[in-house]
Amino acid sequence: MMSRLKIYRTSILLVLLAMGRMLPCHVHAADRAVIEIQGESASEVLWFRSGAVLFTDRDYRVAECPAKLAGERFLRSSIDATRFDVVQGGRLILLTPHPIPSASSQTEAIEAQGFAPLEVDRFQLFGSKPIDQVLVYQKQVAAGESYQFGKWVVVAGFEDARAARNRTRAADDKPFSICPADIPNTGVLFVDRQPEDRSGHGNNSLAECRNGDIVAFYSVTGIGADNLNGHGTAGWSEYRRSTDGGQTWSDPVVFEYSKRMWEGDEVHSALVYSVITAPNGTLIATVIRYANEKWQKQRAPVYFLSHDHGHTWQGPREFDESATVDEIAYTMDTAFVHGGEVFLVFRGGGSDMTPGGPHTLWVSADNGESFRQRSVLPFEQAHYYWAAGALDDGQIIVYSYNAHFKREDQTAEQNIPYVISTDGGRTWSDVRTTHFAKGIRNLQMSGKLGPWYFMHGRSGSYPRERVGDDPGPGHFVLYSSRDGIHWDEGIVLMSRLQTPGGGDCYSANEVIGKYDPQTPERLLIHADISYSGAKTNMHQWWVTPKP
Repeated sequence: MMSRLKIYRTSILLVLLAMGRMLPCHVHAADRAVIEIQGESASEVLWFRSGAVLFTDRDYRVAECPAKLAGERFLRSSIDATRFDVVQGGRLILLTPHPIPSASSQTEAIEAQGFAPLEVDRFQLFGSKPIDQVLVYQKQVAAGESYQFGKWVVVAGFEDARAARNRTRAADDKPFSICPADIPNTGVLFVDRQPEDRSGHGNNSLAECRNGDIVAFYSVTGIGADNLNGHGTAGWSEYRRSTDGGQTWSDPVVFEYSKRMWEGDEVHSALVYSVITAPNGTLIATVIRYANEKWQKQRAPVYFLSHDHGHTWQGPREFDESATVDEIAYTMDTAFVHGGEVFLVFRGGGSDMTPGGPHTLWVSADNGESFRQRSVLPFEQAHYYWAAGALDDGQIIVYSYNAHFKREDQTAEQNIPYVISTDGGRTWSDVRTTHFAKGIRNLQMSGKLGPWYFMHGRSGSYPRERVGDDPGPGHFVLYSSRDGIHWDEGIVLMSRLQTPGGGDCYSANEVIGKYDPQTPERLLIHADISYSGAKTNMHQWWVTPKP
């Protein structure tokens, strides 16, 4: 009989082969040119795909993406002029409007410099007007050549563009790999809410069961103006199951209590915000109960237990029958296991976000049969969003977020507060801060994967001065750390230049393979990504440490 490790390797090979069939086959990198951009510090390199923003001074997005261009790098530069030198000879592609009246075509200049038409039909690069339909040219350019074009040309098909911000190279020197690899991208579609014109926000949570199954919770909410155009809480929770390590997923399973609350009049909605596997294998799902679609809480949270890997659920159970919504109201998937106990971080207060109540740590020593409040954390009550976990040396760390109330400080979304406990969460350090170069909001911390901890979330929401390759707010970013406190410069997993907009990126993660010593561990990340404004689908990425 084939071992589980061999099955795993065979399955991964099949997945990679399938991905190879899905992606277009391009010229080898050695046959592509390397160029150096002149005179435009704002230019950057992105992958050519539908929805990508084409220019630094216009919000025009790719409308059609021919197969021969899909996945090529392109230069996002000014629409008015493009100037570059060839550093390494190779193939180069140029796009420009076909020469009709009123079109800003550069065909004469392109053809005069030896570029020839590529066998790609004329297509609508952006918009819907005929003047924005383009022709495609290519040339084997030589090192030392220089080119300059006026309005307008899009440069593509190169191996590298020096002096431009290059998001596509962000993970080249990282000690881990990401799938899909062509970051920044929108990951793999996991839940498609668009056909039913629905959304979901902030209700994502994942757990690997003791038998190796994965359960992944998410919400299904409305999208109208009465539900904050898709950013509200009007709906219910569902989950999907994978029995093969995340390669395939079941059809959605409605979380019955959540749907019953939505259809009844006891509360406005009741959504799953955390799910975790206790030391004995019991699943614990935490449900937040809302008063309306505007994130105001009506009652204290409850939780459910599953003793059969999420097939059936028992509950609801109260964390504390005497606790009010002012004392315990909300969490953001901040559950973790440490020293045989299950930990959860809550904040009190029935308002949407602020003003709030106390931040408290709750602990179960009996695999979810009961919970007790262990301590009050020293964060300001106005803080919200949390990430939490256990570190190698037995310490517990909890991160928070206060930038929403510190708009006068442009660096607030980069210097994030945290506290440390060395005694199992009974007492806490003073509040400290640590730096996230690309900002972070809606932050989520992973368990340890190999030698690494990971943190991901939105790259902030408020304008700031951009330094280095900081993309600014509104992107989905990933950081790594050896100690869970000091973080690298981060990479952009999903760029707002590649989606229709909307400030979301609520996310969750889980280390997969941790219960089977024969299965290599990987990190599975889920996030809500815009498909139209504030309306979102769920997408996923995998992170794997390199040997």
